[in-house]
Amino acid sequence: MKKAMFAVMAAAIVLSSGLTVFAAPEKMADGTVFDAEYYAQSNPDITAVYGTDKEKLFQHYAMCGKAEGRKAYAGQEVSVTRFGVLLEPGDENYLRMGRIMTGFDYDLTPRTERIWYTFGENGRLVEHREPLETPFVSDPADGFVRSDWSGDPRYQALRNEIIQIITERGAGAEIKGETLSLIQRPRSEEESNELNQMLKNLSIDLMKGGILDNCYLSWGSANGYIYFESWGYDKAVDVFANLNDATTSMYDKHPEIWNYMNKSRDELYDDSAEMADDEWGGDWIS
Repeated sequence: MKKAMFAVMAAAIVLSSGLTVFAAPEKMADGTVFDAEYYAQSNPDITAVYGTDKEKLFQHYAMCGKAEGRKAYAGQEVSVTRFGVLLEPGDENYLRMGRIMTGFDYDLTPRTERIWYTFGENGRLVEHREPLETPFVSDPADGFVRSDWSGDPRYQALRNEIIQIITERGAGAEIKGETLSLIQRPRSEEESNELNQMLKNLSIDLMKGGILDNCYLSWGSANGYIYFESWGYDKAVDVFANLNDATTSMYDKHPEIWNYMNKSRDELYDDSAEMADDEWGGDWIS
Protein backbone atom coordinates (compact mmCIF):
# COMPACT_ATOMS: atom_id res chain seq x y z
CA MET A 1 0.00 0.00 0.00
CA LYS A 2 2.83 2.37 0.89
CA LYS A 3 4.60 1.58 -2.40
CA ALA A 4 1.43 2.36 -4.37
CA MET A 5 0.98 5.66 -2.55
CA PHE A 6 4.64 6.55 -3.21
CA ALA A 7 4.23 5.88 -6.94
CA VAL A 8 1.15 8.09 -7.15
CA MET A 9 2.91 10.89 -5.26
CA ALA A 10 6.00 10.63 -7.52
CA ALA A 11 3.83 10.89 -10.62
CA ALA A 12 2.05 13.90 -9.18
CA ILE A 13 5.36 15.62 -8.45
CA VAL A 14 6.57 15.07 -12.03
CA LEU A 15 3.35 16.42 -13.53
CA SER A 16 3.21 19.42 -11.23
CA SER A 17 6.85 20.30 -11.85
CA GLY A 18 6.26 20.83 -15.57
CA LEU A 19 8.73 18.11 -16.55
CA THR A 20 7.84 15.90 -19.52
CA VAL A 21 8.56 12.19 -19.50
CA PHE A 22 9.04 10.69 -22.97
CA ALA A 23 8.80 7.10 -24.14
CA ALA A 24 12.09 5.40 -24.93
CA PRO A 25 13.26 5.92 -28.54
CA GLU A 26 12.81 2.94 -30.83
CA LYS A 27 14.60 1.76 -33.95
CA MET A 28 12.46 2.13 -37.09
CA ALA A 29 12.46 -0.24 -40.06
CA ASP A 30 15.29 1.63 -41.80
CA GLY A 31 17.43 1.66 -38.64
CA THR A 32 16.69 5.27 -37.67
CA VAL A 33 16.28 5.88 -33.94
CA PHE A 34 13.04 7.81 -33.44
CA ASP A 35 10.91 8.87 -30.49
CA ALA A 36 7.42 9.67 -31.81
CA GLU A 37 6.21 11.08 -28.50
CA TYR A 38 9.19 13.43 -28.22
CA TYR A 39 8.84 14.49 -31.86
CA ALA A 40 5.13 15.22 -31.43
CA GLN A 41 5.53 17.25 -28.24
CA SER A 42 8.57 19.14 -29.58
CA ASN A 43 6.88 20.07 -32.88
CA PRO A 44 3.29 21.22 -32.31
CA ASP A 45 3.22 22.68 -35.85
CA ILE A 46 3.73 19.15 -37.19
CA THR A 47 1.14 17.48 -34.97
CA ALA A 48 -1.37 20.13 -36.03
CA VAL A 49 -1.14 18.65 -39.54
CA TYR A 50 -0.13 15.02 -39.03
CA GLY A 51 -1.63 14.27 -35.62
CA THR A 52 0.22 11.87 -33.32
CA ASP A 53 0.36 8.78 -35.53
CA LYS A 54 3.88 7.36 -35.18
CA GLU A 55 4.33 6.34 -38.82
CA LYS A 56 3.15 9.70 -40.16
CA LEU A 57 5.41 11.57 -37.77
CA PHE A 58 8.38 9.45 -38.76
CA GLN A 59 7.60 9.96 -42.45
CA HIS A 60 7.66 13.72 -41.88
CA TYR A 61 10.97 13.47 -40.03
CA ALA A 62 12.56 11.34 -42.76
CA MET A 63 11.32 13.51 -45.64
CA CYS A 64 11.49 17.00 -44.09
CA GLY A 65 12.26 17.22 -40.39
CA LYS A 66 15.78 15.88 -40.61
CA ALA A 67 16.71 18.45 -43.27
CA GLU A 68 15.12 21.18 -41.16
CA GLY A 69 17.28 20.31 -38.15
CA ARG A 70 14.49 18.81 -36.05
CA LYS A 71 15.59 16.18 -33.53
CA ALA A 72 14.31 12.60 -33.75
CA TYR A 73 14.79 12.07 -30.01
CA ALA A 74 15.91 14.07 -26.98
CA GLY A 75 19.63 14.84 -26.96
CA GLN A 76 20.22 13.90 -30.61
CA GLU A 77 23.10 15.56 -32.45
CA VAL A 78 21.60 16.88 -35.70
CA SER A 79 24.72 17.60 -37.75
CA VAL A 80 25.19 15.54 -40.93
CA THR A 81 28.74 14.75 -41.98
CA ARG A 82 28.67 11.64 -44.21
CA PHE A 83 30.28 12.38 -47.60
CA GLY A 84 30.86 15.92 -46.36
CA VAL A 85 27.11 16.65 -46.48
CA LEU A 86 26.19 19.69 -44.42
CA LEU A 87 22.62 20.97 -44.17
CA GLU A 88 22.84 24.72 -43.83
CA PRO A 89 20.72 27.78 -44.62
CA GLY A 90 21.40 29.15 -48.09
CA ASP A 91 22.23 25.79 -49.68
CA GLU A 92 19.54 26.44 -52.30
CA ASN A 93 21.76 29.16 -53.75
CA TYR A 94 24.22 26.51 -54.89
CA LEU A 95 21.47 25.22 -57.18
CA ARG A 96 20.86 28.70 -58.54
CA MET A 97 24.56 29.31 -59.10
CA GLY A 98 24.96 25.94 -60.84
CA ARG A 99 22.09 26.79 -63.17
CA ILE A 100 23.44 30.27 -63.95
CA MET A 101 26.87 28.86 -64.80
CA THR A 102 25.31 26.69 -67.53
CA GLY A 103 24.17 29.91 -69.24
CA PHE A 104 20.49 29.78 -68.23
CA ASP A 105 18.82 32.53 -66.23
CA TYR A 106 16.10 32.34 -63.59
CA ASP A 107 13.75 34.79 -61.90
CA LEU A 108 12.69 34.77 -58.24
CA THR A 109 9.83 37.20 -58.94
CA PRO A 110 6.55 35.31 -59.51
CA ARG A 111 5.34 35.66 -63.09
CA THR A 112 1.70 36.47 -63.56
CA GLU A 113 1.78 36.65 -67.36
CA ARG A 114 2.95 34.52 -70.27
CA ILE A 115 5.02 36.67 -72.62
CA TRP A 116 5.86 35.83 -76.23
CA TYR A 117 6.83 37.66 -79.41
CA THR A 118 5.87 37.60 -83.07
CA PHE A 119 7.09 39.54 -86.07
CA GLY A 120 4.77 42.35 -87.13
CA GLU A 121 4.89 44.88 -89.91
CA ASN A 122 8.32 45.89 -91.20
CA GLY A 123 9.83 42.94 -89.37
CA ARG A 124 9.41 44.58 -85.98
CA LEU A 125 8.92 42.42 -82.91
CA VAL A 126 5.48 42.56 -81.32
CA GLU A 127 5.13 41.63 -77.66
CA HIS A 128 2.11 39.64 -76.46
CA ARG A 129 1.00 39.11 -72.86
CA GLU A 130 -1.50 36.63 -71.45
CA PRO A 131 -2.47 36.30 -67.74
CA LEU A 132 -1.54 33.04 -66.01
CA GLU A 133 -4.06 31.25 -63.82
CA THR A 134 -1.27 30.24 -61.45
CA PRO A 135 1.79 32.49 -60.89
CA PHE A 136 5.02 30.85 -62.04
CA VAL A 137 8.51 31.13 -60.55
CA SER A 138 11.41 30.05 -62.76
CA ASP A 139 13.63 29.17 -59.80
CA PRO A 140 15.92 26.07 -59.89
CA ALA A 141 15.31 25.74 -56.14
CA ASP A 142 11.50 25.97 -56.35
CA GLY A 143 10.00 23.16 -54.24
CA PHE A 144 13.46 22.03 -53.11
CA VAL A 145 13.89 20.21 -49.77
CA ARG A 146 17.42 19.98 -48.40
CA SER A 147 18.11 16.54 -46.97
CA ASP A 148 20.77 13.85 -46.66
CA TRP A 149 20.57 11.26 -49.47
CA SER A 150 23.98 9.73 -48.86
CA GLY A 151 22.46 6.40 -47.81
CA ASP A 152 20.56 5.94 -51.07
CA PRO A 153 22.34 3.53 -53.50
CA ARG A 154 21.27 5.60 -56.53
CA TYR A 155 22.81 8.68 -54.99
CA GLN A 156 26.04 6.81 -54.30
CA ALA A 157 26.18 5.37 -57.84
CA LEU A 158 25.73 8.79 -59.46
CA ARG A 159 28.24 10.42 -57.12
CA ASN A 160 30.84 7.73 -57.79
CA GLU A 161 30.36 7.97 -61.56
CA ILE A 162 30.82 11.75 -61.56
CA ILE A 163 33.90 11.48 -59.35
CA GLN A 164 35.32 8.89 -61.76
CA ILE A 165 34.79 11.24 -64.73
CA ILE A 166 36.53 14.11 -62.95
CA THR A 167 39.36 11.85 -61.80
CA GLU A 168 40.00 10.68 -65.36
CA ARG A 169 39.78 14.17 -66.95
CA GLY A 170 41.31 16.24 -64.18
CA ALA A 171 39.96 18.70 -61.65
CA GLY A 172 38.04 21.55 -63.25
CA ALA A 173 37.31 19.65 -66.47
CA GLU A 174 34.07 20.78 -68.11
CA ILE A 175 31.18 18.35 -68.48
CA LYS A 176 28.54 19.58 -70.95
CA GLY A 177 25.35 17.57 -70.80
CA GLU A 178 26.94 14.15 -70.54
CA THR A 179 24.46 11.31 -69.90
CA LEU A 180 25.22 9.10 -66.91
CA SER A 181 24.41 5.42 -66.61
CA LEU A 182 21.54 5.56 -64.10
CA ILE A 183 18.18 4.96 -65.81
CA GLN A 184 14.89 5.38 -63.94
CA ARG A 185 11.24 5.18 -64.94
CA PRO A 186 9.06 7.08 -62.44
CA ARG A 187 5.53 5.70 -62.18
CA SER A 188 3.94 8.66 -60.44
CA GLU A 189 4.36 12.37 -59.87
CA GLU A 190 5.47 11.64 -56.30
CA GLU A 191 8.22 9.31 -57.49
CA SER A 192 9.36 11.82 -60.10
CA ASN A 193 9.52 14.57 -57.48
CA GLU A 194 11.54 12.28 -55.20
CA LEU A 195 14.11 11.67 -57.95
CA ASN A 196 14.38 15.40 -58.60
CA GLN A 197 15.04 16.02 -54.90
CA MET A 198 17.83 13.46 -55.01
CA LEU A 199 19.51 15.15 -57.99
CA LYS A 200 19.27 18.60 -56.46
CA ASN A 201 20.75 17.45 -53.17
CA LEU A 202 23.55 15.60 -54.95
CA SER A 203 24.35 18.72 -56.98
CA ILE A 204 24.76 20.74 -53.79
CA ASP A 205 26.80 18.04 -52.06
CA LEU A 206 29.24 17.84 -54.98
CA MET A 207 29.74 21.60 -54.92
CA LYS A 208 29.99 21.97 -51.14
CA GLY A 209 32.36 19.01 -51.00
CA GLY A 210 34.73 20.75 -53.44
CA ILE A 211 34.39 17.97 -56.03
CA LEU A 212 32.89 20.34 -58.65
CA ASP A 213 33.10 24.13 -58.96
CA ASN A 214 29.51 24.22 -60.17
CA CYS A 215 27.00 21.54 -61.05
CA TYR A 216 23.55 21.16 -62.57
CA LEU A 217 21.96 17.71 -62.83
CA SER A 218 18.79 17.14 -64.84
CA TRP A 219 16.64 14.36 -66.29
CA GLY A 220 16.45 13.70 -70.01
CA SER A 221 14.99 10.95 -72.14
CA ALA A 222 17.06 7.77 -72.08
CA ASN A 223 15.61 6.72 -75.46
CA GLY A 224 16.11 9.94 -77.37
CA TYR A 225 12.38 10.61 -77.38
CA ILE A 226 9.54 11.02 -74.91
CA TYR A 227 6.18 9.30 -74.99
CA PHE A 228 3.18 11.51 -74.50
CA GLU A 229 2.00 9.42 -71.56
CA SER A 230 2.82 11.26 -68.34
CA TRP A 231 5.05 8.58 -66.79
CA GLY A 232 5.71 6.20 -69.67
CA TYR A 233 9.37 6.76 -70.52
CA ASP A 234 12.84 6.00 -69.22
CA LYS A 235 14.77 8.95 -67.79
CA ALA A 236 18.53 9.34 -67.75
CA VAL A 237 20.65 11.80 -65.77
CA ASP A 238 22.48 14.55 -67.65
CA VAL A 239 25.29 16.40 -65.91
CA PHE A 240 26.58 19.93 -66.58
CA ALA A 241 29.59 20.84 -64.47
CA ASN A 242 32.56 23.21 -64.13
CA LEU A 243 31.11 25.53 -66.79
CA ASN A 244 31.65 29.26 -67.18
CA ASP A 245 28.71 30.25 -69.40
CA ALA A 246 27.21 32.92 -67.14
CA THR A 247 27.24 36.57 -68.20
CA THR A 248 27.90 39.76 -66.28
CA SER A 249 24.23 40.77 -66.58
CA MET A 250 23.19 37.47 -64.92
CA TYR A 251 25.72 38.04 -62.15
CA ASP A 252 24.53 41.59 -61.50
CA LYS A 253 20.90 40.44 -61.42
CA HIS A 254 21.47 37.76 -58.76
CA PRO A 255 23.41 38.95 -55.68
CA GLU A 256 22.07 35.91 -53.80
CA ILE A 257 24.65 33.71 -55.58
CA TRP A 258 27.73 35.93 -55.33
CA ASN A 259 29.09 34.19 -52.22
CA TYR A 260 28.65 30.75 -53.79
CA MET A 261 30.65 31.25 -57.01
CA ASN A 262 34.28 30.32 -57.57
CA LYS A 263 34.43 32.76 -60.48
CA SER A 264 34.72 36.51 -60.20
CA ARG A 265 32.61 38.89 -62.29
CA ASP A 266 35.68 39.76 -64.35
CA GLU A 267 35.96 36.12 -65.48
CA LEU A 268 32.45 36.11 -66.95
CA TYR A 269 31.39 37.14 -70.45
CA ASP A 270 30.65 40.88 -70.47
CA ASP A 271 27.35 41.33 -72.28
CA SER A 272 26.57 44.82 -70.96
CA ALA A 273 26.81 46.42 -74.41
CA GLU A 274 24.55 43.80 -75.92
CA MET A 275 22.00 44.19 -73.13
CA ALA A 276 21.80 47.92 -73.78
CA ASP A 277 20.68 47.30 -77.38
CA ASP A 278 18.48 44.28 -76.64
CA GLU A 279 15.04 44.63 -78.23
CA TRP A 280 13.75 41.51 -76.55
CA GLY A 281 13.46 43.19 -73.19
CA GLY A 282 15.16 40.48 -71.13
CA ASP A 283 11.98 38.44 -70.72
CA TRP A 284 13.47 35.14 -71.86
CA ILE A 285 13.79 32.87 -68.88
CA SER A 286 14.57 29.20 -69.32
